[in-house]
Amino acid sequence: MRTSRRMLKQVRRALFAAFLFSGCINILMLATPLYILQIFETVVPLGSLDTLVLLSAMVAAALLTSAAVEFARDTILLRAAYWLDHELGHYILENGVRLATPGADMRQDAAALERLRAFIASPALIPFFDAPWTPVFLLALFALNPTIGLMATGCAILLIIISFVLGAITARAEAERAKSAERSHQWWQTVTGNAQYAGALGLARGAADGWELANRAQVSAGYSIGKRTAFLRALSRFVRITAQIALYGLGGWLVIRGEIAPGALVAAAILLTRALAPLEGLVGSIRALQGAYGGYRRLASLPPDAVNPRLAASGEPAAGRIEVSDVTYFHPGRKAAALRSVSVTIEPGNVVGIVGPNGSGKSTLAALLAGAIMPSQGAADLDGIPIGKWQRVAPSPPIGYLPDEPILIDGTVHENIARFGEAPMMAIADAAIRAGVLETLKALPFGFDTPVGPQGHALALRERRAVAFARAVFGQPRIVVVDEPELGLDGTALRRLVATLTDLKAAGTTLVLATQDPRLLELCDGIVVLNAGTIQAAGPAAEVRARIPVDRRPAAERSEPAALH
Repeated sequence: MRTSRRMLKQVRRALFAAFLFSGCINILMLATPLYILQIFETVVPLGSLDTLVLLSAMVAAALLTSAAVEFARDTILLRAAYWLDHELGHYILENGVRLATPGADMRQDAAALERLRAFIASPALIPFFDAPWTPVFLLALFALNPTIGLMATGCAILLIIISFVLGAITARAEAERAKSAERSHQWWQTVTGNAQYAGALGLARGAADGWELANRAQVSAGYSIGKRTAFLRALSRFVRITAQIALYGLGGWLVIRGEIAPGALVAAAILLTRALAPLEGLVGSIRALQGAYGGYRRLASLPPDAVNPRLAASGEPAAGRIEVSDVTYFHPGRKAAALRSVSVTIEPGNVVGIVGPNGSGKSTLAALLAGAIMPSQGAADLDGIPIGKWQRVAPSPPIGYLPDEPILIDGTVHENIARFGEAPMMAIADAAIRAGVLETLKALPFGFDTPVGPQGHALALRERRAVAFARAVFGQPRIVVVDEPELGLDGTALRRLVATLTDLKAAGTTLVLATQDPRLLELCDGIVVLNAGTIQAAGPAAEVRARIPVDRRPAAERSEPAALH
């Protein structure tokens, strides 16, 4: 079973390998100060060219090896970062959709993955690999002279303190900035995604002002963080440069006193630079570490793979019996229930109509029966297994669904009908024929190869619904749930829809029609009447019609939407 923890564990292994490579790089960096020390202590006093050549060859080999190891380390980090982005990104999207994870949560998961990937692949990670090896250089400085070692250790501790202070004073502001940035981005996407309509509705100035208000908090938090970061970066640079100057002053005094040789002073300067450089880098990278660690914790808490429901031993598809038991459902952020204590049983092959006034819960019940939403309380099962599991895990969903607002993904008509899987053209054409929309789709500029555009906006509403209806019947599902199928249809198109639904009924397909059109209700074997989220009446169609009169005039002739009273 795939889990985010297992994927992150593999990345941790790669990071540990990169950390060991960093250790090799830092050890090899000792070659430079040793070379300088030997030049002053051995080559110059003895005047030996052979020794100079040998030492130069050795240090060149060490530096070449260091460059090769650094290249290998950076390659490991890049591969780990983009492997994680690819594998875990696929996991977040697929598993999130299967488990009906709210869209806002999935977007936050994707943002957490982006932060972690960017951190692993960026140079901001390197100081955290080099900093643990700073004691090696400090020990080398102590070996040259304890006084120099103490001075270097004090400067190193000061830089570490500055890094922690920066992390502490920017953590809360960074969280506020991230939330403000998300709100600003969502506002921008909403307005620009509907720019032509926003302009026609006179929203240009108001939309810009609304974005400015949402963006103001991000700008304020970002400016505050930037000022604090800039100050502490300047302070860390001051500490590092002061340490280098102090080293030369202290080293000159020690040379005068004869405690160290001039070569040792030059070697100490190189060691000090190498010891303090990653610690100064921590100051500039601590914010990136905080964001990446927060993303890591969120990703580590993702749920495991959705479990496949066990089908019949014979491998037969779902029999098709739907049972909704005492279901209550709350829309996210709402205190009032959209459905309350709803219980419905739909036998295979039946056609059931869901009717009621606007706001009664028809679309919510249709979405529940299609597995698009999960009950807040109660159970909605297909053959004893939660509908949501069937829809999200089964290779071919047993329930086709046409929502009132068709949902298309940027791609071609063919890809959307095939649910972005592999499907021959004949299977796509067969789905269009069964849905009665073949002529509509053939009339598109490139037929089934016509791009639908982002969210299907390249197509007219009638064309989007045609694509969505063909997708609903693709794969010959046992059950088809259709929400407001009569929307936007004229008399001819509605008669064609009735004929299509009649053919599906004759083929033994279970149909659920959330509708207010009495001509579609004529097809129904049973009717469920909703009012304010509760079932007002339910039973065979003839009995419900006898108890509750229905306005049988066509929708175009009614001043208000049809409803059962």
